[in-house]
Amino acid sequence: MGTSVSLAAAVAILMAGNLRPSQAAALAPTYGQILIAGGYGVSGDLSSVELYAPGSDSFATTPPAMNAAREYHTAAVITLGPNAGKVLLAGGLSDRTLASTELYDPAANTFAVGPKLNAARDHHTATVISSGPNAGKILLAGGEDRNYGMISLASTELYDPVANKFLVGPTMNDARYAHTATVIASGPNAGRILLAGGDNTAYGALISTELYDPASNKFAVGPKMNAARFGHTAMVIATGPNAGKILLAGGFDGNEYSNDSLSSTEIYDPAAGKIVIGPTLNAGRRFHTATEIASGPNAGKILIAGGLSNRGPLASTEIYDPTANKFVVGPNMNFARDHHTATTIASGPNAGKILMAGGDDIIGDTKLISTELYDPVANKFTPGHPMNAARAFDTATQLPPSPSRATIAGSR
Repeated sequence: MGTSVSLAAAVAILMAGNLRPSQAAALAPTYGQILIAGGYGVSGDLSSVELYAPGSDSFATTPPAMNAAREYHTAAVITLGPNAGKVLLAGGLSDRTLASTELYDPAANTFAVGPKLNAARDHHTATVISSGPNAGKILLAGGEDRNYGMISLASTELYDPVANKFLVGPTMNDARYAHTATVIASGPNAGRILLAGGDNTAYGALISTELYDPASNKFAVGPKMNAARFGHTAMVIATGPNAGKILLAGGFDGNEYSNDSLSSTEIYDPAAGKIVIGPTLNAGRRFHTATEIASGPNAGKILIAGGLSNRGPLASTEIYDPTANKFVVGPNMNFARDHHTATTIASGPNAGKILMAGGDDIIGDTKLISTELYDPVANKFTPGHPMNAARAFDTATQLPPSPSRATIAGSR
């Protein structure tokens, strides 16, 4: 049986000269930080990670590494059970499609090998189920298996956080990857998960959607979109007359002749159970980010940033105004980037700002080491601290706050 060492004891040992600084750092909690994991870098797939500390506005110099290099994986915070507060990193692509998973523990700042998936998958989705008998479980849906060719998956699985294992889930109506999965916030389908679009290696870009019902643990065919798309974004609209609806924006229709990214959008209405055409983006884009602005004069609006056009990565952004139901041109980023991450900072001096990290550059498909911060008050981007490694196709996760702080806050 292994022995555990408290943080205080570790610090004491370090002071005595018996513990390397990197070992002490691995024991230091990282609650409230942002975990950027894996991706593809200068020399290939990465097992390295980055930890952004909002208090110091910097990246840790000696973060722990994952057990396996992976890109196009998923990351989701576990909400209940013995591993609550940990991050489940699942599947992805390395020299092959992976069935492995790992658990990142912010209390110890370490990675542990997790249970294996029932099917190797990359480009899938991972969504925490919010209601029903499976509430708190994580639905992993679709994806692609490249181990025996390029096979799109209709299979799903459920991560059980209490048993710490994967259960075989219901089969989707369409095999899909590079799709979106969004929890419906209101209406008769509240708590269900809308899976929209995606690509299928046999049929191409999909116009179909489906609804996962957490009560019956089944998929039902959803309304068709107005355009087939993958590599798009999906965001719940927070305010205005369309509050609770889901904005699906941009993407690619798979037309290799035009190679045009889509400027079209659609809006899923959970009350009516249908999809209507939304306002047009100012620029066609795919593999961009969409992030709700949390504070400032644009609070409740959605920042659409970067992405790939038919001419290359974009530095442009736009802001969706839910009251006017239209897009306005936003400030340019300092770097053109696609396949990057965008994460709202939850605490510290930059709370409410959005951290844009990594991605592809416009020159020679170069991976970026740069970051920048979107300031919602000034509505502009400022250069951020560089990461330790250039990366794209990674994940970024806002880690939960310290349990002790959450308890104190909840007791007031």
